[in-house]
Amino acid sequence: MNPSIYLTNLFAYSLQVGVLVGIGTLLARAFRVRHPGTLLLHWRLLLAVCLVLPAIQPWNRPAEREFLLTPHKTTRVQITLGPAFGDSDRFPAYELLAWILISGAGLRCTWLILGLFRLGHYRRTARFLDPPPPTVQEMQAKVGVAPRVYLSAELDSPVTFGMQTPVMLLPSSFPEMQPSLQKAIACHELWHIRRKDWLSALLEGFLAAPFWFHPAVWWLLDRIQLCREQVVDRLVLQTTQERKPYLEALLQTALAQAHPKFTPATLFLSRHHLTERVVSILKEVSMSKTRLIAYLVTVWLVLFLTGKLTVQVFPLESAGAPESQSATAAQPDNGSKKAVVVPQELLSKRLVHQVKPTYLPEAKQLGIQGEVLLEISVNQKGEVENISVTKGHPLLVLSALDAVKEWKYMPFVVDGAAVPVSSTVSVNFTLQDSKAGTPEKSQSPLIRLGSRVMATNLIYRVEPIYPLEAKQKGIAGDVVFEVTINEQGEVSDVQVLSGNAMLVSAAYEAVRQWRYTPVLLNGDPIRAKSTVTIQFELEKDKPTASASPQDSGSPAIPNPPGDVTPQEHSRRIAYANERFVASDKPGSQTDRGRIYLTWGPPDEIESHPDAATTYPFEIWRYRNLGGKPDQRDVQLEFVGTDYKLVRRERAAR
Repeated sequence: MNPSIYLTNLFAYSLQVGVLVGIGTLLARAFRVRHPGTLLLHWRLLLAVCLVLPAIQPWNRPAEREFLLTPHKTTRVQITLGPAFGDSDRFPAYELLAWILISGAGLRCTWLILGLFRLGHYRRTARFLDPPPPTVQEMQAKVGVAPRVYLSAELDSPVTFGMQTPVMLLPSSFPEMQPSLQKAIACHELWHIRRKDWLSALLEGFLAAPFWFHPAVWWLLDRIQLCREQVVDRLVLQTTQERKPYLEALLQTALAQAHPKFTPATLFLSRHHLTERVVSILKEVSMSKTRLIAYLVTVWLVLFLTGKLTVQVFPLESAGAPESQSATAAQPDNGSKKAVVVPQELLSKRLVHQVKPTYLPEAKQLGIQGEVLLEISVNQKGEVENISVTKGHPLLVLSALDAVKEWKYMPFVVDGAAVPVSSTVSVNFTLQDSKAGTPEKSQSPLIRLGSRVMATNLIYRVEPIYPLEAKQKGIAGDVVFEVTINEQGEVSDVQVLSGNAMLVSAAYEAVRQWRYTPVLLNGDPIRAKSTVTIQFELEKDKPTASASPQDSGSPAIPNPPGDVTPQEHSRRIAYANERFVASDKPGSQTDRGRIYLTWGPPDEIESHPDAATTYPFEIWRYRNLGGKPDQRDVQLEFVGTDYKLVRRERAAR
């Protein structure tokens, strides 16, 4: 499991355990339950539920986005122009924290094992009592167990352990005690042996080892230990019928303990439990069977509802990635094996040919930088076969795709046969910090709007051209962008959320030319962020978008007839950059440039560059734009020194 997913699930699981233990503690106190046997059952059931909670709850699968897979490892390539912003190798905080937690659990288990060896050492150095003292023999007859009894000079408190051959270790001061105290101590330890409490305590210690860091689990184990001792206290009083000697034995043992020794065994007394045990002995509480059943049913009904709510609020995430729901190209079944996810170290070592991505001049000019995440599949020959876009700016995605598809790897061999593998490639593009020391221009507030709301503000729309290669391969589906609209209503930033790599480029070229009515806040234009979905459908042979102005009732500008060739598109870009340049952007990015790239030269231009009483303006007219006899003419008006598109009109011919 990915360390980040492991830690996220561990954090959620710890919260679930904390809530359940907290509610269980509050319920026990609210009902004022004092009966040790009932409380012991309550705490043990609560511990069992906490331990099996991950197995009995549903695990959430990752968000079902197209081509979004949770990578185990990534291969990183740093593309830098001038000084890079930071180092590409990040401190492995997740891995370090995961190792700390695992090491803590391992140390806890090791500590318990060392405690078992220590018990063996105590038994080997102790003196075997055969026969046991008469007081011990009397209690053995009453309780019904006869363990091997030893006298140890290293212990100041009685200890019992063992299953097939149970052992009772008594302190060296035991023979000097009064007979009544000897009976109380021996009876207590014998009841622990008969109840097999040592095995329960040992299992609880090992099961709770992974939660060495969790205070709620430590509290739960402490309550179990206390209630177990209180249950044995009651059995001792029922067996001996002597309350005062038993209390004296507890107090004398507490005074004799100099330094508590860690041993995974049932001890006669833990000092911090002394007060509660004495109060329980002096104030016996009984509980009828009816009240016991009513309490358990009520409390566990509340805990069940609480647990159900808790796992919904703090869900656990599955490490597996969901299958894509979108339409993709139909791939023939050539008997290929299922791809194996490989870690970063193994993938990097087997890279034999690497092509560095090229930083596009347009991306440099616009100051675009960041990370591109690609999910790749490597076939049995070591060739990059399939590439899916997970994250990245479209202008950077194009360069990353062109480079990564040329990479070559040594074939991955499993059991003597080459197998396909998959992993995630991260390509970082970083610009030189040329603006260091200059104050940044203050930006307006940024708000997020729904796609339907933004669709009503769309005033100029360019439809994407369906890539010919995608048509031939039968690739269809959605491309989802997150777009940022600036104060002028222009698309200032586009980020890919999901989509097939063959469709992303065409969709991006269209969406970046869209124009919106500026979003106003208290009368002032502000930036807005929303999502745009472009749908590529083979049967209609024409892509559509969820943010379509037709959905909101706004008229759409007709598209030009036919597809524009790459040569013509390049010529239009060069012409627009030369003739329509603005103060802050190249000509192809201005309103006139975008119209020219889409529809070509207008049939008529009415230009007023030196208007005396108004701003400079131009009026462009397109005749029979759609190529049909009944197609209406389109008139566009550009105003201002940068010639912003402010009006469009359609008139019947």
